[in-house]
Amino acid sequence: MISVVIPLYNKAGHIAHTLTSVIMQTYKPHEIIVIDDGSTDRGSKIVEQFFDAGVRLITQSNQGVSAARNRGLEESNAEFVAFLDADDYWLPNHLETLHRLTVRWPEASLASTAHYIKRDGEMYEARSTLPADWEGVVDNFFRFYAKGLSLVNSSTVCVNRRALMRKGGFPVGVRRGEDIIAWTRLALDGVVVHKAVHTAVYNQEADNRSARLQVQEPPGSLVYLAQLLKSQELKPDLADGISVLFDRIALLTAAGSQLDGDTAGVEGIAELVRETGRLRTAMMIGLVMLLPLGVLQLARKFRHRQMG
Repeated sequence: MISVVIPLYNKAGHIAHTLTSVIMQTYKPHEIIVIDDGSTDRGSKIVEQFFDAGVRLITQSNQGVSAARNRGLEESNAEFVAFLDADDYWLPNHLETLHRLTVRWPEASLASTAHYIKRDGEMYEARSTLPADWEGVVDNFFRFYAKGLSLVNSSTVCVNRRALMRKGGFPVGVRRGEDIIAWTRLALDGVVVHKAVHTAVYNQEADNRSARLQVQEPPGSLVYLAQLLKSQELKPDLADGISVLFDRIALLTAAGSQLDGDTAGVEGIAELVRETGRLRTAMMIGLVMLLPLGVLQLARKFRHRQMG
């Protein structure tokens, strides 16, 4: 059985489409839980229209997306929980694909699929680091995740509920990348399985996407990975993979911040990278700061393959 948890904050323009995509799944979820994290729009009223379809709504004061997801973990009662952001949506075979993975590998703490990206009126295929239709245990999760940062995200993931709760759930108070911290904690000593088939859509056209904010500080996920690398307690193979993941997140986040005009954010990332001893990556970030914005825009455009 799989429970579905959807954190909601001011996504009235998207939540009906998101919920419809869950209800239309070929494999029906055990339950659908929406956690309204203090929305000020009509989102909750729209969710109420889906009560007859078995959707449950829980409201709380605004505490952030991690607190909302953690509340969903606490309220759910299936062995596995699939998360979906309130502005993304699933293709009809998403839960069926995840269910097959969890049946074949019941010991998995994390299962995921591939996804599409909707941006500027176009659909893109997030580049997978695994062959099409590949299915199995991802032995070196951090290296594979680093290659495209598309192996798992908050709308493709299915987690073992107890395993994530033992790890403390999603870190509260972290800005940007709180989900990456959760996946990392699960992958450090757990089994990760993946099916390289596109079953979800990440909607970058949605309102309030945090990636568009100028936060002027490194993402929390990068800070967490830096702490892991500095601890010197990792096994060599894990340290190697996490180093690659750290470099990749640092470089891509710096490029995105540069495009958004967040110079202070880029400098903050560069400083953290230098403190972590990743001097080559620091040099590459310095180069990013010198590149014309047009070059960075082209790099962003061609990072994923546009659908024909």
